[in-house]
Amino acid sequence: MNLLLITKQKGIGWILTMGILLGVSMYWLPIVPNLKILVVFTALCLIFWKTELGLYGAIVAIPLVPFKYISLLIFYTFACYLLKKLYKKESLRLTPIDGGLIIFFIILVFSSIFSITAKQSFQQLFMYTSILLMVFIVSKDLDKRELNILLMCLVITATFVALFGIYQYSTGDMGGHGWVDIKTNPNLKARAYSTMDNPNILAQYLVIACSMSMALFLDSKNKLRKLLLFLSTGITFLCLLLTFSRGGWIAFFLAFSMIVLVENKKIIPIGVLFGIVSLFFLPEVVIDRLKTIGNLEDSSNAYRFSIWVAALRMLKDFWFSGVGLGYEAFMKAYPNYMLSGIKAAHAHNLYLQLAIETGIFGLAIFLYNIVKTYTTGIMVLMKSVNSFQKKITIAAMGALSGLLSHGLVEHVLFDYRVIFLFWLMIAIILAAYRQSDEIV
Repeated sequence: MNLLLITKQKGIGWILTMGILLGVSMYWLPIVPNLKILVVFTALCLIFWKTELGLYGAIVAIPLVPFKYISLLIFYTFACYLLKKLYKKESLRLTPIDGGLIIFFIILVFSSIFSITAKQSFQQLFMYTSILLMVFIVSKDLDKRELNILLMCLVITATFVALFGIYQYSTGDMGGHGWVDIKTNPNLKARAYSTMDNPNILAQYLVIACSMSMALFLDSKNKLRKLLLFLSTGITFLCLLLTFSRGGWIAFFLAFSMIVLVENKKIIPIGVLFGIVSLFFLPEVVIDRLKTIGNLEDSSNAYRFSIWVAALRMLKDFWFSGVGLGYEAFMKAYPNYMLSGIKAAHAHNLYLQLAIETGIFGLAIFLYNIVKTYTTGIMVLMKSVNSFQKKITIAAMGALSGLLSHGLVEHVLFDYRVIFLFWLMIAIILAAYRQSDEIV
């Protein structure tokens, strides 16, 4: 029998089975639960039909729902993707970091097995695995149109998240009072955190979204689309400012600088001049916040130094195996090393945290994958003739550079929503490489 016919028959059979189950639920359950089931059923059918819809849904859901549900969505999406590949007997192209990703995953598994909080570590592994599966799908299968839609989903969602953050700041919503050091920031009354629960996490999300918005703006040829993307970039940037995340500001400055450096070197002097002049017109609250960078009198800076000392002590004892994947393992071990009762959920340094969780080999393979990603991105910039591929690649590299630099003073991969977007940037670079390689 024709393979395509078998695939269609199995797909119809699956839909009919789900339809019968839905009919039974309609008979036994009230209308509201049935409506929820209907929405989920429709979504599952659509994803089975068009696998990429699962990825679009995950991007939209990131700032809105708990990540465990996004993980379930990605696992289902990957199952549909794999079934289609098996039925069609399609081969998969290798990417430059496939080997490194497999080794990194194996290290995560061992880190969970030998964790001092094994149950919690396996829960973290479940979510991390879904992220790596997303990288697999995006890097190996999405074409230019699908990548464009994926990034537009990110930009549009981030715009609404940013608008809510701006509104939140305008109302003086303080959220967590520990986010503001009144002594060194007397004029700082509130920080935007929107739906991300924390201004630093929101800043990391917006650094990525704003970078990709700039890329789409620069690539767009349609005047209306270009205008809308310009407005979106402005809105997300304004909200980024209102997070008052110093690391986030520096991260975006690096991302912006990389994009400008590749796009048009001639405007760099203008940008530098504009930046110097703008210092005289920035609100006092922003100037005060900038002055606290590196100021040990600021409580958050002094707090970090104390944690780093304790974290280095932990690393000395757990350098080989790590304490285990996830912040729960860190929190269980940390009290034995902390200074002066300074509590912490993580090391406030990406690289220290990775080494403490997964051991020195986990950190090494992570850095190896990052280096391979950058070399892959440089290859795209050198050999690709496609404007879209080049622009999303440099924007993704810029966003990664910003987050990795922010990682020197913050554990930027603490929140799985940010981890998802971090690895999405890597997947986009790999996808652009695959597409440029196919053209060549």
